[in-house]
Amino acid sequence: MKKLLLLTFILTAFTMNAQDSKFYLGVGLGYATAGGDFDDYKGGLDLDFFDIGYRFNESWGVTLGLNSSGHKFEENGIEATAGFATFAAGPMYSFPVGNMMWDFKPQWAFSMAGAIESDLGDADVKGSGFIIGNSLVFGDGPWQFSGDLDYVFGNFDDIDISGVDYDADFNSLRIGFGVRYNF
Repeated sequence: MKKLLLLTFILTAFTMNAQDSKFYLGVGLGYATAGGDFDDYKGGLDLDFFDIGYRFNESWGVTLGLNSSGHKFEENGIEATAGFATFAAGPMYSFPVGNMMWDFKPQWAFSMAGAIESDLGDADVKGSGFIIGNSLVFGDGPWQFSGDLDYVFGNFDDIDISGVDYDADFNSLRIGFGVRYNF
């Protein structure tokens, strides 16, 4: 009997959370800086290929995202381009701010990767890091818009340039706008 009551309580609690849950899928576009050991690179285009979120209730949820940014380097006749991508997941805490919602999304970037092409040679970079993500979400209905401000920091611990391994710190401030659809 106790097991049946416990099972009923758990299913009721889960059902109540499931009624309040929301799933969304979003994309975005913006500007990203390059810093750390890449601070000589210029800021560039930032693309949120996807931002997926699932809310357990009105305040708590989880998020998963794939993001990429492109940057250029020009100095002393040397030119280079670099693309950096992050694949990250983490918790999401949401709370109202006026008629908007603020999504705070600290994430672990379990995969940071990139490619650098330059006059001196090409390199692939791999590592991991963290993202302190923030979104101000506004709009009613299934379509919503967001203003995004994310800070990325981490380390590329696998950089191979002409057979020599390097490691480099990376950080980036990403500012952008997005659109999301709530299911």
